[in-house]
Amino acid sequence: MHLLTDNPWPLVIAFAAAAVVAALTGSPRGQKMAGVFLLMAAGVFLLERYLVSPEERVEATVQQMLDNFKQRNLDGIQSQISPHSPALIEIARQGLDLVDLSPAFHIKSAEVTLNDTKTTATAMVRANGEVTLRKHGGATHRVPNYWRTEWVLEDGVWKLSSATRLNPVNGTEMGYFAGN
Repeated sequence: MHLLTDNPWPLVIAFAAAAVVAALTGSPRGQKMAGVFLLMAAGVFLLERYLVSPEERVEATVQQMLDNFKQRNLDGIQSQISPHSPALIEIARQGLDLVDLSPAFHIKSAEVTLNDTKTTATAMVRANGEVTLRKHGGATHRVPNYWRTEWVLEDGVWKLSSATRLNPVNGTEMGYFAGN
């Protein structure tokens, strides 16, 4: 099922191709089989849209966190942080005091790995775009970011439990507010 939620297209295309082959036979049975294969292709497509894997839920939560930062929504950010990680709220507040993210700031990639019990996840996130310093003349810089974020499933909701900023070139740890 994991493959289906990641990429349904090979199966959809295979069913569509089988429908074409069945239809080309020209027989009444072939026509019925073509209809069945088309229904199966549509079913796979719709099922994929309906199913959301835990990894996709974490990715969506990461995107929501970025959106909250871009909108300077501290309450939204705070609601996504685990109550067991209060220091992250202060770090987020400091980040909001320091910079504004441009609307074009975006996630370039997010690789999510879940533990065996699917209750904690690690998301390796690359994001980049322009940031504007709120002080010191409001200079704007293009800043690549690379983060290792840890998420914990609390009451059915993914919450951020730790975040480590990494050097985007070599992956070594760096300070939250260090320049690149």
